[in-house]
Amino acid sequence: MKRLAILLFLILSSCVPNRNIDISKYPIITTVTELSEVYDVSLDLSGNHEKSALTKYIDGSFELEYEYDLLETDKYDPLFYSITITKERTVREAIQTYLITKGATNLVSNSFSQGTITIDTLELPGDENYYALRTFEGELNGVLFSMRKGKYIYDLIISGIYTEDHSLLFDLILPEIENLTDFKLKK
Repeated sequence: MKRLAILLFLILSSCVPNRNIDISKYPIITTVTELSEVYDVSLDLSGNHEKSALTKYIDGSFELEYEYDLLETDKYDPLFYSITITKERTVREAIQTYLITKGATNLVSNSFSQGTITIDTLELPGDENYYALRTFEGELNGVLFSMRKGKYIYDLIISGIYTEDHSLLFDLILPEIENLTDFKLKK
């Protein structure tokens, strides 16, 4: 019984997210501060609308999340911005996670007056990738990008800013995730 209790404790404690981590330790994450330095967008950079979390699992897999969410505002440009980096135990698990996440994101992104325009004419990195511009009520308003490279998955969801020339992706995001498979968590 004691062994079972210890095992249960280890399993439960192994997947508790560490919230509000110092995201600056992870330069692979493009923050809204960086976004505002490159694009003419007025954002609340106080940190009040930013969240981050790191969830480590006992099997060595992990999920690093960063989010900025300020859609209801008159003072700033409304923006939802989310990055998730996942490392799975195996390539097979990464493929499954990539496909499930891509399907769920597409389902939600094509509901509630939203839509997507898939961009499949660009050469993008990764073993698998998906890139689309988001629409809201027929107007372009965001980006979806997902990439799997080996056991790593990178997911980006943006509502509120996009670039038709894809410079947001090519100039800001891709250079920072170039070495995704070399990414390590900070101790």
